[in-house]
Amino acid sequence: MAEIIPIEIDAPLDAAVRRAAEVLREGAVIALPTDTLWGLCAKAGDAEGIEKLYKAKGREDEKGAPVIIGLMNQLALLTKPLHEKIRENLYALWPGPLTLIFEAGEEVPPLLAEGGGIAARYPAQPLCQALARAAGPFAATSANPPGKAPFASATEIAAHFGDKISLILDGGAIEGEAPSTVVDLRGDAPVLIREGAFDFEKVIRVWEDD
Repeated sequence: MAEIIPIEIDAPLDAAVRRAAEVLREGAVIALPTDTLWGLCAKAGDAEGIEKLYKAKGREDEKGAPVIIGLMNQLALLTKPLHEKIRENLYALWPGPLTLIFEAGEEVPPLLAEGGGIAARYPAQPLCQALARAAGPFAATSANPPGKAPFASATEIAAHFGDKISLILDGGAIEGEAPSTVVDLRGDAPVLIREGAFDFEKVIRVWEDD
């Protein structure tokens, strides 16, 4: 069974974050409450860890998982070089529950680069930020079997996934949270892929102000 560590989402203890970062760097899968839903997570640059993540989830290989960053400059580890104007726009949008799709960089594991793109999010939540800063960018997919509602607590996750995951950061139940808004930035203008917790009109306004 997975190790379970209680944690405060808004004020995570350094020791708990260091332990989670260590497990991620070892290539294992962990679970934690993200800024939107409970997520299953693996280190973004670890191809074997990403494969374990997909097997635990039961996710199809051709579907990439979004990657969480904890610093704006970590985006360069995931994407091809971005135009300066796009980088400036990101500061007006992040952090927040907004997942953005870019052209994937050459170092991104193929399982994450769906259709040549990489989905990235910079959450405002302190736990996600702290873990991404300690471990590096990590992939996060909702903690549920495909087609089922996301689990809302550490107890449900431990019972379902068992030894497929190594660690659970138990930050309590998450109920009724909207998923992140997903926007594709690979074209000339932002394209809404999924409506969610972030207002897409704000993305449009930022781009129109260029």
